[in-house]
Amino acid sequence: MIQIKPDSGITGRPLYTKKMNPADIKKNLQQLHEILKNHQSMETAWLETLIELCDGDELALYRELNSKHMWGGAGSVANEALADNHGIEEWIWNAEIQQFRELMIELGQHLMDRGNAYPDISAWLLAFSNWNQSGR
Repeated sequence: MIQIKPDSGITGRPLYTKKMNPADIKKNLQQLHEILKNHQSMETAWLETLIELCDGDELALYRELNSKHMWGGAGSVANEALADNHGIEEWIWNAEIQQFRELMIELGQHLMDRGNAYPDISAWLLAFSNWNQSGR
């Protein structure tokens, strides 16, 4: 189901958010996993555990999605948007980082829509939106 929100409160522009179910979350996490695998991130193993939770314990899944490991500062999955390029062609790296940020925006907005979101999510969403709009 697609919801149209007149003002996100973060970017000031309308948001078109899709209500996510565990299958949607799993697809999102699989795409994040592939990007981070290409970037040789150490977070891929942790994302694999989240992907497994999509088929079982929904409470544990949301606990992990809404955690410091996902949205905190240094060492979090969100912080992977700031990682250095380790030898991937620049245009591929930029495209994958932009896709990474879009996937994180989708996931973060879903968590915020559910309420009681991890405090850093809104700051990451604002940064990701601004970076993608600026082409950074």
